[in-house]
Amino acid sequence: MNEPTQPVDIAVIGPGRMGSLYARIVDELAITRLVAVCGHGEVTAPAVGKSLGVPAYTGARYREMLADHPHIEAVIVATSEWAHLHPFLASIKAGKHILIEKPMATSPDDAAQMLQRAEEAGLKHMVCHNLRFDPPYAAMRQAVADGKIGDIFHMYSRRNSRPEAVDRVLGRFPLACWLLPHDIDMMLWTAGSPVVEARAYSHAGGKTRQDYILAVLTFASGAIGILENTWGAPAQGGRAQTPLFTAQGTAGAAEVLAYENGLALYGENTVEYPDTTTAPVVHGQTERTYRSLVRHFAGVVRDLWAPVLTARDGLAAIQVASAIDRALKEGRDIPLPQETDR
Repeated sequence: MNEPTQPVDIAVIGPGRMGSLYARIVDELAITRLVAVCGHGEVTAPAVGKSLGVPAYTGARYREMLADHPHIEAVIVATSEWAHLHPFLASIKAGKHILIEKPMATSPDDAAQMLQRAEEAGLKHMVCHNLRFDPPYAAMRQAVADGKIGDIFHMYSRRNSRPEAVDRVLGRFPLACWLLPHDIDMMLWTAGSPVVEARAYSHAGGKTRQDYILAVLTFASGAIGILENTWGAPAQGGRAQTPLFTAQGTAGAAEVLAYENGLALYGENTVEYPDTTTAPVVHGQTERTYRSLVRHFAGVVRDLWAPVLTARDGLAAIQVASAIDRALKEGRDIPLPQETDR
């Protein structure tokens, strides 16, 4: 299907580490056009705006930005994890389609409110669960959907980081909502079944700089999922993260070796593994996972295709993450409400 000749006009709220990446991709794609950026950073937002040639608004002036540029069609919300609700609701009130960085929210109540408002307004809404656009993960899930490994009965995910990486978020929201939503969403998508029960273990309740979360999910299909998120150990062999995802089925197995990026740079006392998978820059263009995600969202706005995921998937992931957090606090299995319970 051909892409539209009229690009989607997009603004970015929160042009920090992830938001600046989204802004750059929006500026690069033919299907999108960057209109403006808005963020709390007195340095970051103006720097991103200047580098990309668009107006920059500092502080929480996103309402002003939306009023100044009524032709904005969609907004990417990439503020800090705990600050998604208000820019999301303001953008919906202004009639803008939404792509929101994960986690959708840090509580199920906020996520449910966001979903309700977007659906009532009849606006397109997606969450940046980027693994759905990462080629190895997407290919693995397609193989499962095609029945190549039979019925899923076990899944395992690993997404570990360094102790200093948690400093930005420690104490601000439940760390079950930090990195785990990536793999929670992938398990939900792969299993095609909701989680009915969650149990979790940690060293200090998932609250300290040297800590971890190990979670066990039971799916309605009978499958079991095990998630590992550790941020208490130094990088191993120069790798800041060592993600892994496996799915075991009745007729075979699938394994995503996401940390094998195909490139290592060795110095006298150093080793680097440059990004070749999520957002590598190739000949001046940002490629792969996040480019595919933003392009897909623009196509959804233009009704070129149905969304691969929506805010409803974001809510499901946060409900599971919240259950994991409760399991850590209460030391017991936490049942999750099912559609028939609501």
